[in-house]
Amino acid sequence: MRYYLGLDNGGTTTKAALYDKEGKEICVASMATEMLVPAPDFIERDMEEMWEANCTVIRSVLEKSGVSPEAVAGLAVCGHGKGLYLWGKDGKPVRNGIISTDNRAWKYPLRWEQDGILSRAEKLACQRAISCQPVALLAWLKDHEPECLDRIQWIFEAKDYIRFRLTGEAKAELGDYSGAHLINLHTKDYDMELLKLFGLEAYRDALPPLCESAKICGYVTKEAALKTGLKEGTPVAGGFF
Repeated sequence: MRYYLGLDNGGTTTKAALYDKEGKEICVASMATEMLVPAPDFIERDMEEMWEANCTVIRSVLEKSGVSPEAVAGLAVCGHGKGLYLWGKDGKPVRNGIISTDNRAWKYPLRWEQDGILSRAEKLACQRAISCQPVALLAWLKDHEPECLDRIQWIFEAKDYIRFRLTGEAKAELGDYSGAHLINLHTKDYDMELLKLFGLEAYRDALPPLCESAKICGYVTKEAALKTGLKEGTPVAGGFF
């Protein structure tokens, strides 16, 4: 029998669920998500704790189900959309992750609308900017924590960060990033004109290569296998937000 593992990184819960090939749920393990509130409207998450939580629920669901790691044919990660998770050039998180309920950047979409930037950006991004999108959070960090941006290797959203920790492959799932206000939805790719409108063109190289939700985007590394109990080389799909 072959099984499939799903991971969910929500704003309140971290969960792993195991399914058979017919889609029948075999076992679930979950734990509460610890949120940090360093200031009013600031909602963050310790990125190392987040990774450890994923490792814990994976180990737990394998132990509870009695399914061997060799029987897990593949896994995928889903998670909350929006927010921001930055990985550093030193191989560590740049700062705490920012959850989608964060509202620190609420002034930025208002300012962009007044300046006429939003109407120009909408023609490319096909959406209205909101404060919890990566575009607004990156602009806020540029103004308030510029030293963070100098250390960035990769700009992630929640599930793409966890997939990166599982596989060591930096990828950005198109469905998730289509709501980040960083992609031209006509071309389905990052757009330098769009980034320039928001003053973020310097960070283009930190945006990971795009991938599709159902495609294999990497394989569980030896390090991640030791942490999670999964078999090294288990394929990991792009996943949904």
